[in-house]
Amino acid sequence: MSRRVIWVIIVVMSIALVGLITLQTFWIHQEFKLKEEQFSQQVTEVFSAINKELEAKETVVEVSNEVFSLRYKVNDIPSNTLMGNLLQYNGDSSKGLSIRKNVLSVNDSLTIHTNTRIEILKGDTVLFSKTFSKCKPDNYCKSITNIDLNKEIAHKLSDKTLFVEKIINKMLNYNEDIKKRIDYYSLKNIIQKQLLNHQIFLTFEFALKNDSGTIVYKTAKFDKTFDDVFKTQLFPNDVFSPAYYLVLYFPEKDSFIASSLGFMGILTIILIMVIVFSYLLTLYTILRQRKLSEMKNDFINNMTHELKTPISTISLASQMLNDRSICKNGDQILNVSNIIAQETKRLAFQVEKVLQMAIFERGEYRFDKKILNVNALVENITSTFNLHVKKRNGQLFLELDAMDDQVLADELHLSNAIVNLLENALKYSKDEPIIEVRTLNVDKSLVISVKDNGIGISKQDQKHIFEKFYRVHTGNIHNVKGFGLGLSYVKIIAEAHNGSVKVISELNKGSEFQIILPIIK
Repeated sequence: MSRRVIWVIIVVMSIALVGLITLQTFWIHQEFKLKEEQFSQQVTEVFSAINKELEAKETVVEVSNEVFSLRYKVNDIPSNTLMGNLLQYNGDSSKGLSIRKNVLSVNDSLTIHTNTRIEILKGDTVLFSKTFSKCKPDNYCKSITNIDLNKEIAHKLSDKTLFVEKIINKMLNYNEDIKKRIDYYSLKNIIQKQLLNHQIFLTFEFALKNDSGTIVYKTAKFDKTFDDVFKTQLFPNDVFSPAYYLVLYFPEKDSFIASSLGFMGILTIILIMVIVFSYLLTLYTILRQRKLSEMKNDFINNMTHELKTPISTISLASQMLNDRSICKNGDQILNVSNIIAQETKRLAFQVEKVLQMAIFERGEYRFDKKILNVNALVENITSTFNLHVKKRNGQLFLELDAMDDQVLADELHLSNAIVNLLENALKYSKDEPIIEVRTLNVDKSLVISVKDNGIGISKQDQKHIFEKFYRVHTGNIHNVKGFGLGLSYVKIIAEAHNGSVKVISELNKGSEFQIILPIIK
């Protein structure tokens, strides 16, 4: 798959994912706003209920205080006079007023069957302004247009009027201190009660403020900087009294509204997370496969180059053997045969390295572990490898500082791992390589360190150098030979011995590789 096709797929998938997430986010936002509006409506209903309860309680108190000033005895009314219930009044009794009456009964022989209006005119006369009927037991009815009631009834009705008027005027012009009208604990209890009545089971903070915003009293945790608050006027029917406002704050409101989204909201969020995870995993897989494809191509090119050299040498040597002049010289035949043997061995080694990596990948290889003295092993390896270093006018320094150097390991594979590190140090070093090999004990482990003065490794490449086929170069470059299997092999061997491998490097300042193995206790 070409790079262009991969990027087209990535762009299309990204646009689709962003669109889907945007739609789902918009839906969740709209649902949240709807729930928020419903919650605000509930709080508004709570405020209305609080005000009704406050005004009802205050009305009861005022009526109780005034009711004892009224002396109205039913026995004082003559038996031949009208009785009824006062429903509404208008006007001033000194000037005349109008009273709505629902007449119930008069006496044993008279029943009134009408709703009418009684007018108390200025003076002593009470009149019915409408015509009504009176009926006696013998079903004889006649019309009555004007009935004069005695002066005493008029005064009693006027007293009732003044009583109601006094209470209403007092409540309309209430000027008592707000703390006396409603104290802190009473208001808090009413708020709690009404919140429970409206199925709001949240903790709350509240404050009572005057018209200028000054706090009269508040709960301990209420902060005037709260911005997401609910506010309403208390005693809204007061006409001339100063305005006071109840401010409510719910600390857990957002989490409560979010939880009210229920199963669909949670499912939507989970699906979004799954889709995002799947997208990222797919994107990673595509890019990873693209990278592996490039690494595979590099490996094939490098392997072809590595195998081509010994094959070409063997081919040339075989052609030399066909030359009769060479065949007559025994020394030349021996020299050519040695070249063929060396190149064949080199070719077999390269093929074996690839085959071993495949075996390690499948986990089919069995190690022949035994107790090894690492200091002695490293000394033997470096003494042999020092010849290659000297060919490049380099230096190899050895420091065997490990006091406890015994480990349980496979000698062949541990030796190969150390040789791989030495070969890399020599490959990537400058014209005159300086290689330092050291053994030391750190905690309860043995560290085999190989340090060079080479080109170093960037931070980005350090994340991948232990991956199979990975090489720190771009494209098909053969100035440094190899398959990209060396460090991957070192990592596999270290982990197979319950150890690890570590790199310390800085670009253009050399590298240090450490094989860390557990020592035998």
